[in-house]
Amino acid sequence: MTRIKNLADQIKDELSDAKNYAEEALYYKSKGNSEWYSRYKSMSEDELKHAGYLHDRVVSEIEQLRAVMTPPEEMLQKWDHEHREYIEKAAWVKQMLAM
Repeated sequence: MTRIKNLADQIKDELSDAKNYAEEALYYKSKGNSEWYSRYKSMSEDELKHAGYLHDRVVSEIEQLRAVMTPPEEMLQKWDHEHREYIEKAAWVKQMLAM
């Protein structure tokens, strides 16, 4: 359960960085600075990719756990919450980058 929590925390960190970089990208886009816009957009996209990799890792680990035992309900509920948060935040960042 600690492993899943640690991975979920890492996902949050990656999404937070992605959001910050996306905001910077939009700032530079609004100023007409395409060079820095592109750089920050790329960094944001990289962070989204990292969050996605970590998300996939958690899903895989839960599937592996299910192969040998029934995961604790509390862990599954917490992960369900984290999963929904991941989906919402990633979508928000992607929407910002599409502006």
